Amino acid sequence: MSENYRDLIKELDLLGLYRGDGSKKKEWELVLIAMGVDYHWEHGRIMVPASQAPRAVEEVRRYEEEEVELEKYEPDQAPRQQNAVSSLFVLSLLLLFFTVVYEGLGQSEWQFLPWLEQGSANASKIIADGEWWRTITALTLHGDPAHVLGNVIIGAPFVVAVCSRLGLGLGWLTILAAGALGNYINAIVMSPAHNSIGFSTAVFAAVGIMSIHSVKFSRLSMGNAFVLGLALLAMLGVGGENTDVGAHLFGLAAGFGLGILTLRAVDMQESLQRVDFLFGITAGLLVVESWLMALWGEGLMDVLF
Repeated sequence: MSENYRDLIKELDLLGLYRGDGSKKKEWELVLIAMGVDYHWEHGRIMVPASQAPRAVEEVRRYEEEEVELEKYEPDQAPRQQNAVSSLFVLSLLLLFFTVVYEGLGQSEWQFLPWLEQGSANASKIIADGEWWRTITALTLHGDPAHVLGNVIIGAPFVVAVCSRLGLGLGWLTILAAGALGNYINAIVMSPAHNSIGFSTAVFAAVGIMSIHSVKFSRLSMGNAFVLGLALLAMLGVGGENTDVGAHLFGLAAGFGLGILTLRAVDMQESLQRVDFLFGITAGLLVVESWLMALWGEGLMDVLF
C-alpha cells in the first residue's frame, strides 16, 4: 500500500511550506477533509494517494497563501475594535436627535421647529426645487421610537463593518454620501408627491458597501457580493406597512457603487488614518449644513462667504 501513497509533508517540505510546526499538520488535515482528498496517518506523516498528491499539495499551498494574506491585516485589529465603539456611539446619536425633534430636550422652541416639514425627502422639493439637503436631513428623521430603534439595531453591524475597514471618518462619510445618493435616485424615480424619512436608506447603503468589500476578505466573487447584498435586502428591507422599498433598493445600489470606488482605500488605510478625522469632520459638517439650509434657508457657506 505504501508504494501507492506519497508523504504529503515531504512534498510540502520541498516547496518550503513545512517548517517543523506540528500544529500545521492538523490544519492541513482539515484542508484535505474539506477538499475530499483521501489520506491516512503513518508514523506521524500524512500519506495521500499518489494520484491525488498533486491536488493535495496545491490545496495546501493555496491555503497557506490565504493565511499570509489574512495575516497582513492582523496589525489593524486594535484600530478596528476602537472604531466599533466609536461607530456605535455616532449611530446612537440618532436616538438623541429623535429626542430633540419630538421632545425638545425640555425646550419647546426646539420641539416646534418644522423638522419633518423641512427635512423630509420630498421628491418634488428635491428635484423640482433643488433642495438637495433633504437627501441628508431625511436620514436623521424618524416617525416613532420603534422606527429609530429598529434602524439603530439593524444598522449597527453593517455600520461597524464599514467603519472597521475604511476608518471611522471615511466610513461614515461614505455611508452618508451613499445614503443621500440613494434618496436622490429614489426622488427621481418616484412620483413628485413621494415623501420619506429614516436612516434605513443609509443602512442599506452600508450593506452594499460591506458586500463589495467582502470580496477582499473572503472567497466571494464580485457577482456573489451583489447577490449577498440583494439577499440581505430581501431579508431585512421589504417588509412592513410603511417600508420604502425604493429607498432601500437605491441605497443598496449607491452602496455598491461607492463600495467599488472605496475598495482601494482599504489598502491605503494606514496612510489615510492620518487624515481620517478630516473625513469625519466633513461628514458632520454636511449634516449641520443640511439642517441649517432646511430650517433657516442658509448654511455655513452662506455665512462665511
